[in-house]
Amino acid sequence: MEKEFGKLTAAQFSELIHFTPKLLQLVGDLGSHMADASASRFDALLPGSYGDYCHVYEESFVGHLSIVIVMMNRHLDVHKIAQTTGPQEEILSIVRNMGEPEDHRPLFEGVDESMAMALIYSIGQTVTSMATYGRSISGLLHDARERGDLDALFKVIRMDRAVIGCPTAMQRIARAQLRNNKAFFTRLRSALAGPGKKQWEGLHPMRYAFILLSEMGIHDLSDAQLETLMVDTLKVYPKSPGARKNLRAQYRNFRRYTTI
Repeated sequence: MEKEFGKLTAAQFSELIHFTPKLLQLVGDLGSHMADASASRFDALLPGSYGDYCHVYEESFVGHLSIVIVMMNRHLDVHKIAQTTGPQEEILSIVRNMGEPEDHRPLFEGVDESMAMALIYSIGQTVTSMATYGRSISGLLHDARERGDLDALFKVIRMDRAVIGCPTAMQRIARAQLRNNKAFFTRLRSALAGPGKKQWEGLHPMRYAFILLSEMGIHDLSDAQLETLMVDTLKVYPKSPGARKNLRAQYRNFRRYTTI
């Protein structure tokens, strides 16, 4: 079977991208369940230590995901999928059944369940970050740490306020405190208000499409190929006179990053 896009056929690419709304809904449902639970119910579900889960964001996205997979007792499944001749189709099978009843193997075997639940929540937050900004929280925090990118720092704080407990964030906050940087704290206060009105929400699938292209090392699509893929094949961008130019600008932006 011809795989037009690296490791994916056009049909597989389209199926993955169009799972985005369901994925974000599942993430939103998890957040709502945790936020809406009564205090007693929440304390019963998460009785242990989870206050420093934010430190996982200091890892790369792959490292973050790996930690959660191990905590969920699913690392052997991932290894098994990697050994198959068609891992992409195996992953799609999991995607198709996501949200359905799973097997009865124990989750979080031998680990702190409260921390494990918090880490699952953190994956949801980084998934939302990828849909909103095209970068994981880990990737944005890396930019804040290595490049001093304050825009990236405030983006991740909007995604997950607990990020202020990360060493990278605390270093920037301490610096601003020592220098009495009032402008910094004005921006921090705004970021702590949480996500603002969702902008360009309909383009979440498009951002995931660009992430997939980047992760597969596809950086040389022509303007015409890009328009055909995003507008006609995936249908993640509206057909318009300025589509080709706008898509090129987005594509160029994603090529700036070596990882998500």
